[in-house]
Amino acid sequence: MSGRVMNRERGRDDVNAEAGLEKITCQPQLDKIGTLSFPVHEQDPIHTNTRRIEEIVRRRSPALLLCAGWSVPSTKDLEPIKTATKQVKTVVLLEAPDGTRESIYFRLCGGEHFPMGRQCFSKSTNATTANLCSLDAALPKRSFKFRARQAILLVCGEIAIMCGRPPDVDFRLGVPDTLKKKVGAPGVIILNPTHTRMKRWEVYEWRKYLSSSRHTYVSASNWDPDDHQRRGPSPTVHTVWHNGQKQDPVDTFENEFLCYREWDLPKL
Repeated sequence: MSGRVMNRERGRDDVNAEAGLEKITCQPQLDKIGTLSFPVHEQDPIHTNTRRIEEIVRRRSPALLLCAGWSVPSTKDLEPIKTATKQVKTVVLLEAPDGTRESIYFRLCGGEHFPMGRQCFSKSTNATTANLCSLDAALPKRSFKFRARQAILLVCGEIAIMCGRPPDVDFRLGVPDTLKKKVGAPGVIILNPTHTRMKRWEVYEWRKYLSSSRHTYVSASNWDPDDHQRRGPSPTVHTVWHNGQKQDPVDTFENEFLCYREWDLPKL
C-alpha cells in the first residue's frame, strides 16, 4: 500500500477526540514496545487520531511506539505529540503528509521531530534496482540508536526487499550489499509499519527471516471495518518477531477507535 496522502479532504470529526481511550490506564511501560493502529476506509482514517496517540504516549509511555500509516492528518499534529515526548522517554514513529501528494514518516523524541523520508516502493513489482538503491541511500535517515540496538525503518511494502517462499526465502535480486549488511547487523530491530494489513502469505516467512539470528521485527497495520471477512482488528494486524519466533502481546486494548498492543522488548 502506498504512503501517499489520503484520498479525500478530511471533514470535521464530530467524535470525541478521546473516544476509545476509556480503558487505557496511566501505567508507564518503560521497557515495552507499543504498536498502534486505527480504522480506515479507502485510504482515509475514519477519525482524527492525534489526541489518541498523544494520550497513549502520556498514559502508557512505552519505550517505543510504532504507529501504522496515515497516522495524523498534518505536520501541525506533530506538535502535541512532540510535547508529550518531552515529558516521557518514548520514541514515537508515525506518518504525516509532507505538504505534497506524499506522506513521510517522522521520529519524535525529546520534544523534537526527525523526518525519516518517503516510502521508496510499495510492492514487489516496483522494487526495481533504482528504488532499492534509493532505500539504501535513505538508511541514514531511517536508522537510529534505540536501547543499545540499531533500529531501521522499512515503510509498508518495502519489506519486499525480501522474496521467495520456504526454503528459498532471501533478499531480492538487486538489493545492495550495504542494505543487506545493515538489515542483518547484530541486534538490529526492523520497524515495518504498514497502511493496511498485508495479505500475501509469504510476508509471514519474510518477517520470520528478518527476525532470525536474534534480530527483532515489529509491524503495525490499520484495518478497514468494511472488510466483510473481519470487521475489527485481526490477531495479525500487529506483530512482533524475535529470533525467528512470533511473540505474543502482554497487553491489548481494542475497540472501534483503535488497536493498541504492548510487547516485551526482547533481550539482546
